[in-house]
Amino acid sequence: MTRKIRNQLFRLHTWLGLYLSVFFTFMFLTGTLLVAGFELESIGRPAIWTSAAEEERTASFGDIYEGIKTAHPEGDAFVILKRPASWFVDRTFGRTGWGERVSYWTDPTTGTVVYETGDPGFAGILAGLHDTFLTDNRIVFILFSATSILLLFQMVSGLITYRRFWKGFFRWPNSAGGLRSWAGGAHRLTALWAIPLVFVTAITSFFFLLGGLGIEGDKLKFQPPAPRETALPAGFDGAVIDQAEANARDALPGFDPAILTIPGGKAGSLKFIGQHQDFSGLRGQSTVAIDPLTLEVLNIYTPADFRGLSRLDHLMEVLHYGLWGGTFSMVLWIVLGLVATGLAFTGSLIYAARLAPAGSVGGLCMCIWSSMGFLRWIYLLLLLGILAVVYWRVNPDAYVQSRVNPVDAAIRTAHLVLYEPLRRDTPIEIELRIGAPDVSTALVAINGAAAQPVDLTRDGDKALGQFKFDPLETGNEVIAYLKKPDGAEQKVTFRMGSPIW
Repeated sequence: MTRKIRNQLFRLHTWLGLYLSVFFTFMFLTGTLLVAGFELESIGRPAIWTSAAEEERTASFGDIYEGIKTAHPEGDAFVILKRPASWFVDRTFGRTGWGERVSYWTDPTTGTVVYETGDPGFAGILAGLHDTFLTDNRIVFILFSATSILLLFQMVSGLITYRRFWKGFFRWPNSAGGLRSWAGGAHRLTALWAIPLVFVTAITSFFFLLGGLGIEGDKLKFQPPAPRETALPAGFDGAVIDQAEANARDALPGFDPAILTIPGGKAGSLKFIGQHQDFSGLRGQSTVAIDPLTLEVLNIYTPADFRGLSRLDHLMEVLHYGLWGGTFSMVLWIVLGLVATGLAFTGSLIYAARLAPAGSVGGLCMCIWSSMGFLRWIYLLLLLGILAVVYWRVNPDAYVQSRVNPVDAAIRTAHLVLYEPLRRDTPIEIELRIGAPDVSTALVAINGAAAQPVDLTRDGDKALGQFKFDPLETGNEVIAYLKKPDGAEQKVTFRMGSPIW
């Protein structure tokens, strides 16, 4: 390659690095923390850590479900994860009796609940920052993923302009020539060592970009189960789950399910997901769908059934998140992630040191800031927006409204809405929403007390009313008596269960 082309690539590399170094520093740092994000979040939670060996983790999906229902009979379980990590007990994503999202942690031997965690946590906030700056917007996700093209260009152009780069893997930066010399040496050294992570990150992020654009390949299609009136049929319990798992294993010999999804609607099926002995862990997981009513096997999918880009979904995810080699790959990705963070930061230092060779750290930062031109104000606005959203997400007063459905799932006349979480010794206001257009008056009986009238306001065909609720340690039952003008009355029972916190 001619010197002219190499110089042009270097100028473009430097220009892009100046404007994108702050962004890439942020992305590499948050991505590195995310590899062990939940471990960092759980340092103060000894109950969810375990040293149980693989052969000691004998709790079945049915045992876990029964353990949760015993501790929280009003709660729901949606996704059960056995062995989320070898050092964690089993985890189940679910919902409390008052509709708040929660994770139930269960003993891997007995299935009993040992701890509960709420949402969002540190890892969830960090993931939202890394993906979309907590906006959860698809356009932002696409823009973030599109920077993978620029990242790949920066890597390739850097290697082209760094002549005989293969000789620099152990060339320690020299500080004798001043900050600029040290920053240049550190940038080149970190770039070489970060090559595996940068390349994998760029490729996998580009794959995610295709998914964000709708280019995903064929998705699995599941046969609908037999019609039923409720999300879970009458008598659904741990024994039903264990029988369904046995049917799944019989239908697909060599199948070892580690994940169970439980339907939240009456058109869903039980899905067992896990590894199959005939396929490498990098190929993906197999899925067996079971009808929760008849326990009939509906569908069987293995990695061989995926078509198009969907064949690469699992591989891209485990590579991007550093899960391809268990503990070894997690540690390696953390080390290389910190190196890549230093790579992005030292790129900015080189530019600043060129303008102010003898400047202080503060002066160099101001140099970088002023050199960004109009883009620096965009960064400032993004920073302020991120801080505002983080505060909103972690603020104890922030709570996403939750819904409490009647104990009898067949009743759809009314439901409760909580704008505050159910907490011990904390009175809250609860809203009663009535969907029946012909209800004229309503009374509520709280925890066995005498029924009290609720003032209703009409909203079209619906009626709304609020009442004060003082939670107890157990029970927390609300009975609504809905009366029609002709004197007919309907009794609707709600049960929220014991506050967890």
